[in-house]
Amino acid sequence: MITEVLPTLLEEFNAQGYVIRKGLFSPIEAQTLIKDIQAAETIDGISALNKGSMTFYSGIYANSQPLQATISQTKVIDFLKQFIGPDFWVRWDQAVAKGPGSGTFPWHQDNAYNSLKDRHYQLWIALTKTTADNGGLWIVPGSHHHALPHNKIGNHMVYAGQPQDPILIEAEPGDVILFSSFTLHSTSPNVTQAARWAYVVEYMSLNDYDPGAKAPYFIVARNGQPTAKSVDFYRGQLNPLNHLKYWRWHLRNLLRWFGGFKF
Repeated sequence: MITEVLPTLLEEFNAQGYVIRKGLFSPIEAQTLIKDIQAAETIDGISALNKGSMTFYSGIYANSQPLQATISQTKVIDFLKQFIGPDFWVRWDQAVAKGPGSGTFPWHQDNAYNSLKDRHYQLWIALTKTTADNGGLWIVPGSHHHALPHNKIGNHMVYAGQPQDPILIEAEPGDVILFSSFTLHSTSPNVTQAARWAYVVEYMSLNDYDPGAKAPYFIVARNGQPTAKSVDFYRGQLNPLNHLKYWRWHLRNLLRWFGGFKF
């Protein structure tokens, strides 16, 4: 008798660039999250990506204790640490409400927007039912192994190629999809009469660095345990090798500081 050996979630993530976890949050928790998002104050103001009935709420966890508690709770950390490792922080968050009539969000890798060298992890939380008709999430499995070319079109970074064999991920309220920031993804138009909500939280290893992120840094896990602590420094930020990856970024800012030169 041959016993089939199923891949672990980590093996699946490494091979495909994403995994699905059904019911990590309950439908009631999903409803509460929408209310917490609507009550939160964004630190980024009105998003340049807003278009028609598609609305973005960015940088909202920083001023929201309920959101901080949600994204750093034990069940979230226990799920994420098998992919990221024992120590990680939140570099950014964003909620998206795709209202009736909202259009396609183009194919892209998230690193094309932020120009980061390292991978971070997108926890995409379905807050309402997500289908092909209401702005569903599409992913290209296996597209996460390296950075791909993009073109800037309006306010969007758009993949310059043709997505190969994309799949639709339908979700119920409370389901989560974890995918690499290098995984190609898109969302389809909402042709229904109800809004589709999702909340995306971006987690990054404490070993890695984002030169655009400013203190305080929200640490959510140390040694595999929930932490929920804001700090002014962390080890990835203090590592000089990480800064060398972004020497152009640092030089450009230095030249701006000294007189607005372009580099």
